[in-house]
Amino acid sequence: MNYKWNIKETDSKKVEEISRKYNLSRLISKILVNKGVEDIEQFLNPTLDKLHDPFLMKDMDRAVDRIQTAIEKKEKILVFGDYDVDGTTSTALLILVLQEMGLNPDFYIPNRENEGYGLSVTGINLAIEKKTKLILTCDCGINALDEVEYARANGIDVVITDHHEPMEVLPNALAIVDPKRKDCPYPFKELCGAGVAFKVLQALITRFSWFHVEKLYKHLDLVAIGTAADIVPLINENRILTSEGLKRMATTRKLGIQSLLKVSNFSENQIIRVSNIVFGAAPRINAAGRLDEASQAVKLLISESPNEAGMIAQNLDKINLERRNIERKTVDAAIMELKYSHDLEKDKIIILHKRGWHQGVIGIVASKLKETYNRPVIMISIDNGIGRGSGRSIQDFDLHNALQECSEYLENYGGHIMAAGLTIKEENIGPFIQKMKEVANRKITDEMLLPVLDIDSEITFLDINHENIHYLNKMAPFGPANMRPKLVARNVTISGIPKIIGEKHLKFRVCQNKIVISAIGWKLGEFYEMLISNRPLDIAFVIEENEYRGLREIQLNIKDIKYSN
Repeated sequence: MNYKWNIKETDSKKVEEISRKYNLSRLISKILVNKGVEDIEQFLNPTLDKLHDPFLMKDMDRAVDRIQTAIEKKEKILVFGDYDVDGTTSTALLILVLQEMGLNPDFYIPNRENEGYGLSVTGINLAIEKKTKLILTCDCGINALDEVEYARANGIDVVITDHHEPMEVLPNALAIVDPKRKDCPYPFKELCGAGVAFKVLQALITRFSWFHVEKLYKHLDLVAIGTAADIVPLINENRILTSEGLKRMATTRKLGIQSLLKVSNFSENQIIRVSNIVFGAAPRINAAGRLDEASQAVKLLISESPNEAGMIAQNLDKINLERRNIERKTVDAAIMELKYSHDLEKDKIIILHKRGWHQGVIGIVASKLKETYNRPVIMISIDNGIGRGSGRSIQDFDLHNALQECSEYLENYGGHIMAAGLTIKEENIGPFIQKMKEVANRKITDEMLLPVLDIDSEITFLDINHENIHYLNKMAPFGPANMRPKLVARNVTISGIPKIIGEKHLKFRVCQNKIVISAIGWKLGEFYEMLISNRPLDIAFVIEENEYRGLREIQLNIKDIKYSN
C-alpha cells in the first residue's frame, strides 16, 4: 500500500509536564500523551489490584448465587463454549476452576459445520440426557432466545456469560453476565469471553474463604491467550489480565500450553509476547474448530497427561498446516472472484459468496482481504441453500450495526464492531448485498478508505537508547488500542547490501548519525530498488528486540519507506 503518514500532533505543554513529573524522556512522554494515557503509573505498572469489582457487572450476584448452589448441592453442570480460541480458553478456565471447587462439570463445544455458532439444541439435548441442572455458557448465548426457552422447558437453568453485542430482546435466562448489556454499569465494556468468565470466577471465590485467589490467578495464562486471540482492545483490564497472564505462561504447569509452545517452535529462553499467541498458539487452537472438533482444544488445555497433550498438540499443528493450504487456495479464488464482481473505484465494501468455500477459513480470508484492500469484507460460504458468513471491518465502520440495518435479509447474526458472523438464505444474498452497499456508501467516507500510517513521533537514532527501550517495553503488551509505537527517522542511508529472504522479506542495515541498526521489512520486497538507489530515505518503523540463538539485538521492523525530500 502507498501509505499516507499521519504524524500525530502533540500538546507540548502536556509532554513537558509528564516528562518532569515522572522523570521520563520527551519521546516516551510524547508517546504516552499520544496514546491518551491518563494514569501513567498504572499504565507502566499494570497490577491485579487495579481490577474492577466483578459485582459491578449486571446479574453477577444472580450468576454467582446459582453457581454456588450447584457447588454446594454437587449438581451436574454443563459448560457450553464457542469453537474459537476465546471460547475454548473460557471453557477450559471454567472447567479447571470448578473442578478445584469440587465439581465435575461436563463441557460442550458446538460443531462449526453442523450447528454453527452459539448455544444449540444439540448441546442442550446432551445436557438433558446427562440430567444436567445448570448450563453455564461462555463466549456465547447473549442472543440465544429460543435455545434458552428450550432448556428452561426441560428443567435446566441457564447462566449466560458473554461479551458480544446483545439484540434488543435478551434471552429469558436465570442470569446474563455481559458488560455490553445496555443496562450494565460495569466500567469496562471490552472484555473478551475469557475475561468475562474470569470475572465470574473472581466474584465466585469471594463466597469460599478456603479458595485462595492465587488458585484463580494461576489460570491467567488461559485468559491471556483468549484475550490476545480475540483481538479486543489491550487497555484497562484487558491489559492487566494479559500482562499477568503472559508472565504465568512462562512458568505454566499446563501440559497443553507447554505442548502448544513446543509445536509453535517457541524456545524456552524467549520472552512470551502477544505475537507468540496471535501467530503461534492461537492458529493451532483455532484449527481444531475450523477443520476438526474444537473439543480437542479444550481437552488439550485441561490435559494432565504428557502423552495426550503432546499428541493433541501435534495433531492441531498438522490440522493448522492443512488449514493454511485451504486458506491459500480460498484467498486466490476470492481475489479472482473480486476482480469480476467488484469495482474498487466505487465499492466501499467487499462481499463475496460461493458454494464450497470452507466455513472454517472464510473469517481469516476476510481479514487478509481487508488488510489488502482497506475495505470491510464479508465472505459467505453456501451449502444446501444456506450461506454462513464472516466479516471483518475497518476503523470507524461498525459492522455489527450495519448488519442490524440489513437484518430483514438475515436468519441470524452476531459479533461486534470489527468482526461479525451471519446466516442467510441463498435467495436473500443478492438483496442483502445491495442493502449493505447502501449502508457502506452512507457511512464510509473516502478518507476512511485511504491507507494511513499513524506515526507517534519523528526520532533520530540517538533516541534509540537503553532508557527509551526500557520504557517502550513497559508499554507492552501491545495490541488493538495499544499498538507498538510507530516512529519515523529521516535521511537514513543503507549500510552494506540488502537481502531478500523468504517470501519477499527485506533484511538490511540502516545508518544515521554513524549509528547502524538492523532492520527487517516483512513482505516489503517491492522496496528493494529503493534500498540500492544510494539515495537518502525516510523510514517508518517500530522498535523491537530480535532474539536469535540466545542473542538479543535491537531491530527496526519497517512499515513503510519513502525517498527523503
